[in-house]
Amino acid sequence: MKNVTVLFGLALVLCVLASGCTTQAPPQPVPPTTVPTIMPPTTLPPTPAASFGFYREWILTIMAIQNGRSLLVPTTEITLVLNPDGNLTGYGGCNNYFASYTLTGATTKFGNGIIIGPIASTKKYCAINGEQEATYLQVLQDTMAYTVNLDQMSLTDKDQNVLVFKVPSAVPKTV
Repeated sequence: MKNVTVLFGLALVLCVLASGCTTQAPPQPVPPTTVPTIMPPTTLPPTPAASFGFYREWILTIMAIQNGRSLLVPTTEITLVLNPDGNLTGYGGCNNYFASYTLTGATTKFGNGIIIGPIASTKKYCAINGEQEATYLQVLQDTMAYTVNLDQMSLTDKDQNVLVFKVPSAVPKTV
């Protein structure tokens, strides 16, 4: 029994020593909690494209090439359809084409910023309208700005070539 008392005493001494040797860490500052601010839903103002009828079908009426020194009137109907999802399609006078586009939000001296391309198209050979279509698609792919004025839209490329479009109802029908 003496051994049990000695063991119990030793255990008690060890517990006292162990608890006396530890120190508590100083309290750490608690960072303030941030409560997320919930903003009420707002209606964004319409983009220039949406407010001016940008998203629709257009028919090319004039190509002002070489900085406007050469005006070309298409010999066949060339179309462009701009969709709100950032894709465009059309008919280049020989082949169908399609591409994506991005409205940059920038304003340039030629209008609102836009990036088009790359453009892909079907590969039908056309001896008569092939060169006209190639010129059109090159200017379209290099487009950097657009302006819309009621039923007319202009696309300007990096070399200041301009494609002028009208909505179908504003294009006179030829017999």
